[in-house]
Amino acid sequence: MIEIFELNIIKRAFIIVSVIAPLAPLFGVFLLIRRYAFLADTIAHVGFLAIALSLFLGINSLGVLIVLSIAVSVSVEQLRSKGRFPAEGSLSFFLYAGVAISVLFITFSHKTGSIMNILFGSLSTVTRQDVYLILAGALLCTAFLLRYHKNLLNLCIDEEIAHASGINTSKVKILFAVTVALSISISIKTMGALLIGSLMIIPPLTAMQICRSLRSTAVTSIIFSLFSAYSGIFLSFYSGIPLGASISSILIALFLISFIIRLF
Repeated sequence: MIEIFELNIIKRAFIIVSVIAPLAPLFGVFLLIRRYAFLADTIAHVGFLAIALSLFLGINSLGVLIVLSIAVSVSVEQLRSKGRFPAEGSLSFFLYAGVAISVLFITFSHKTGSIMNILFGSLSTVTRQDVYLILAGALLCTAFLLRYHKNLLNLCIDEEIAHASGINTSKVKILFAVTVALSISISIKTMGALLIGSLMIIPPLTAMQICRSLRSTAVTSIIFSLFSAYSGIFLSFYSGIPLGASISSILIALFLISFIIRLF
């Protein structure tokens, strides 16, 4: 057991999940309240495109990932706010476009062996520079939640009432879109493009089965997320399962347990 803590890659993993795991479900709570959970999958698939583009160009993938994810997230929010496209339509367009173009870049980069790492996450692809970017991104996301969580909650519950009460809803929506994209993009290399949504959505859904208030739901979802993240590191290390899949499997088990508890 002790040998796992002697590896730098595992130390790096614990640092990363310690900042990602609490943030992801908090954003997931607001996405669920706003009925916008599909945004997480859309940005994740755009992240797939960003990493594929990075492989093709041979540049730092996390930097491209952050920029492209934020650009798409803001674009989706703008299209949704102006009513030019239905929310589901714009999300679906970016999701499928991201996947299709990703395949092209990966094919032409001749690095198809990287697909598993992109889709399901891999600690071996996370560099020291990535860790610094992840910590900086997590700090910005935390600052946003601390500053705007009340305004964001009012916006998610009723946008018109929030606007009438003096909240700059346009500003909050754009900042929310930016920080959601940032929180997803800093998590993709660890969780994988297909599974980052699970870390955002499943912990709040699990907490909702046994909690009756928003505060308790948020706190419980963080606990579930951290437990799954830390346990997933051990499961991934000893079983060889990709980290994203390990964490998601534990999250699913917790959800099933909480669902059964609610039934009784």
